[in-house]
Amino acid sequence: MSRLSAFALACLLLAAPAPAQAAETPTATVERLNATLLETMKGAEALGYSGRYEKLAPVLRETFDFAAMAQIVVGGHWSSISMAQKQAFTQAFADYSIGVFADRFDGFDGEKFEILGEQPARRGTVLVQNRIVKGNGETVAINYLTRPENGAGNWRIVDTILGGAYSELATRRSEYNGIIDKLGIDALIAALKDKTAGFARE
Repeated sequence: MSRLSAFALACLLLAAPAPAQAAETPTATVERLNATLLETMKGAEALGYSGRYEKLAPVLRETFDFAAMAQIVVGGHWSSISMAQKQAFTQAFADYSIGVFADRFDGFDGEKFEILGEQPARRGTVLVQNRIVKGNGETVAINYLTRPENGAGNWRIVDTILGGAYSELATRRSEYNGIIDKLGIDALIAALKDKTAGFARE
């Protein structure tokens, strides 16, 4: 092969599009979250709260659909608040949710995560049956409800089912709607920001 032909072939190979990345399944999404949580737990003391937050934030923003969750948790109030309020609430809600994880997963004592399978749920969602196994063998179910991301073929988490039965999103929706009814959305946004800042102070 001549130098010119070899050069032309090399250019064609470099210009060829990269193969499409395989879509992420519901289980793969939760596996990615679990791996980051476990790594963060192992380094929790050295990282401190702020370090855990910074380590978890990018992965949580990729694996959770905070925008959809924010709309769900506000419920019927969503249509009556301004675009600026929607954006401010979504940001405050995401920041607070990440703060909860950084606060909860603050140490390591031999824990591990286990995914037990997937179960079809309502409206095209899939429940990933997941649990944490403590060092003493005790298990706690932390299931995740996932739904497909529009157009991307990936799955993102839209709810956490603690103990296998209690929807965290439903609990927050009840609490948040009570605040909105009495004080308005701006008061809720301020409260979430204050709670997030409180994690760092503690």
